[in-house]
Amino acid sequence: MDMAVLDDLVLAALDAPGKSNYDSLFDFLAKAGNPVPAEAADSLNTLWEGMIGALTPEGAVFCYRTAALPLPGSELFRKLLVNATTKLLPPYQNKPPVMRAIGVRDDKLKVQEVAARWSKLQQLKNGSIVFLPGARRWGVIGSIDPLSGSVIINAFSGVGLNSATPLELVLSEAIVLTPGPEVNKLVSTIGNMPDYNGFHTIVKRRAVLPVPEDIMREMALAGCAREMSPTAFANYWQTGETPAAAPAAGSAPNTRSSCRGRSLQEVNILLGNEAKAGAGKFTAEEAACFEQFFARLSPEIARREAKLLAQDVAGVVVRTPAENLQAVIAPLRSKAPFWPAAPAKASYDELAVWGDISARDIEALAAATAQGFSEEYLADCAQVLPLKALNSICPRVTPDTLFDVAVKLRRCSCDLLLWIWKNRKKHNSEKLLSLVNIENVCRSLNITEEPPRIWNASVRELRTALMDKSDFQQYLLRSCPGMEQFARVLQGATFLDSRERQSLLAKMARNSEELREYLENGAARKLISADSGVSAPAETTEFTSALSRQRMQDELDDLVNVQIPENREALKTARAHGDFRENAEFDAAKERRNYLRRRREELERDLASIQAILMRDVVVEDTAVLGSVVDLEFSDNTKETCYLLGARDGDPEKKYLSYRSRLGAAILGRAVGDTFDVPGGRTCKLCAVRPLPPELIAELDA
Repeated sequence: MDMAVLDDLVLAALDAPGKSNYDSLFDFLAKAGNPVPAEAADSLNTLWEGMIGALTPEGAVFCYRTAALPLPGSELFRKLLVNATTKLLPPYQNKPPVMRAIGVRDDKLKVQEVAARWSKLQQLKNGSIVFLPGARRWGVIGSIDPLSGSVIINAFSGVGLNSATPLELVLSEAIVLTPGPEVNKLVSTIGNMPDYNGFHTIVKRRAVLPVPEDIMREMALAGCAREMSPTAFANYWQTGETPAAAPAAGSAPNTRSSCRGRSLQEVNILLGNEAKAGAGKFTAEEAACFEQFFARLSPEIARREAKLLAQDVAGVVVRTPAENLQAVIAPLRSKAPFWPAAPAKASYDELAVWGDISARDIEALAAATAQGFSEEYLADCAQVLPLKALNSICPRVTPDTLFDVAVKLRRCSCDLLLWIWKNRKKHNSEKLLSLVNIENVCRSLNITEEPPRIWNASVRELRTALMDKSDFQQYLLRSCPGMEQFARVLQGATFLDSRERQSLLAKMARNSEELREYLENGAARKLISADSGVSAPAETTEFTSALSRQRMQDELDDLVNVQIPENREALKTARAHGDFRENAEFDAAKERRNYLRRRREELERDLASIQAILMRDVVVEDTAVLGSVVDLEFSDNTKETCYLLGARDGDPEKKYLSYRSRLGAAILGRAVGDTFDVPGGRTCKLCAVRPLPPELIAELDA
């Protein structure tokens, strides 16, 4: 790519933002390669930045034309595309549901897909013919309701039903064709059916965007070939012969087999009817039909109708011969959300199906999982699935594998801990039961936000077992190697307040003389008041002083209101000097712009996750907490006094120690008299802890 030419075209588009200059720049980018070289990113970002403040209708059209190209990724361009959408949409369509359907604010959606949706929206007129591959459904566009984000789709030539369909589904999936007499031939089962070449010719002539071969096949199967048998269709699609052996158009719909279902809903209904009639195992041909159905199913439909898909899979599994089962479910391994590639990293939404379907369907789904995946995969699932599903999953995994995977992932969910405890006599594995310990229990209950209902029941039940079940408490005490470790874990139990911690200690002390003696020696007060002061913060949140946070906010305000506008003016001035190839002022302004953008993103991200604390509210006793003075004695007999402060308060010259530093992290939470390892291969003793000086508190809280 000739960067000098690109810079000249960018400069021309910025100086005179008209259709002619935009067309010249688009033509250059369209010929630049696939993808457009990454070296163009800087020049393009200069263009996007200049257009954001002064976007014309011609510029908005250029944005959408350019979005269809394989451009280098850019957050600036994404923001510009939002502005372009707002400018181009007519007032009656400029509504949030329509914007969501286009996907312009969905960062997970590529801009090329956004451009395709936009192009499709421009072609959606009353009377346009559409085909929805996921539902294998033909229809005619009625009207678009921008307030609900839905489209009325009517039956087409006697095929399909009238219904309101989400606009997002239509824009992301539908094949749109312009109306005309020849389009009717695509769904007609009588008269002159088009042959293979004729079908393709009509679709190519009438479709507003290119249609892949596999989608054309689906269009035929749901249209003019919908009454054909698989053999007759194969002959028709290959030779173009109109099948004399095809069933009559008036064939009774209730004779259709579930394996011939055209949608997940239809398959579900047919499977239910066959189950009531006592249908037996599927034949090899019927199993192959289901394999093809699942292969055709789009990933988007699989995600949107995950529960229905799981129910269909369960219904198919119980009637599929064992030798065919693996092949039937193989197409779903990469698209069914309830079978994620990495279960331990899956979201609640993906796994919720396992708690939503019936116990009978869960058992069938677990059998399919065991057939199609490894034992380690099932063990991974056991770490994250709700308790309702574990009764079907865990018995299919050996206790040793469950234990090994839990240790590798360094996590145990409330659901798995409960299953292990409730089924301890069945699995009869001391190794597996060892996972039920005070550390895992507290870690699983230390959650920052309440999980969905399906998982929350186990959280409540495990908490109840810890607080009220004597046998559970006794086992936790017996399995703990020492009361000091028990105390330290319990001290970090953020899900307990001081009253609950006191109640739990009293109950457990009745069952353990060792714990009672430990508490009577002075540990009780520390444990009961462990939530006073500021202890170790959650991993996703940082704590710092009000002063440090205000400094960050002041810097961000200065960037947004002063430095970035000044840089924008500097870029405009540098552009006015002409040739970009030997323009040092322009290069310097671009480098400055990139730095300011990165720094702004850093500050915005950090400010969203950092929380200010007031040092005057910190309670300091005999434990090192954030907002305390600590006296240290090291193994080389040196002594040091430090101020243990927030994540952004560190200053070595003043002995201000951030709790996020290696030394600060080692000190935080230690009790007076504790000896511990610190960075540098030394050991350290915490000699004393006391509150911060009043003048320092006043400064940090300012």
